[in-house]
Amino acid sequence: MATEQQVFDMSLGAADDYYTSSKQFYIVALDTSKRAVLAGAADANTVGVLQNKPKQYQAATVRRVGVTKIVCGDTVAIGAKLVPDSAGKAVTGTAGQRYCAVALEAGVSGRVISAIMEFGYVPA
Repeated sequence: MATEQQVFDMSLGAADDYYTSSKQFYIVALDTSKRAVLAGAADANTVGVLQNKPKQYQAATVRRVGVTKIVCGDTVAIGAKLVPDSAGKAVTGTAGQRYCAVALEAGVSGRVISAIMEFGYVPA
């Protein structure tokens, strides 16, 4: 069962409508207007994981530090360094990619798992 523990969340404007499309627990990045936008594949501008379901321009709560729930985009193993796929879902990173979280559970595509927020580069 996925769990979470908030340590530091920040508030950003939502770049799009994440209420209707239900993008809660997806990885987000900053756009050029400093708004939360779904992160793309291996996005180096990731800032955290979306915790709520804001409509466009409403406050998006983004988990920056702590344990978060996160949506898998593929099969993920415990301890995997997580990066966004093209839709903002968590997948296992490859050498040299900037990761934003570490999986605390195994998961498959579409499953919500727990991950600890941690930023770094996947070692070779």
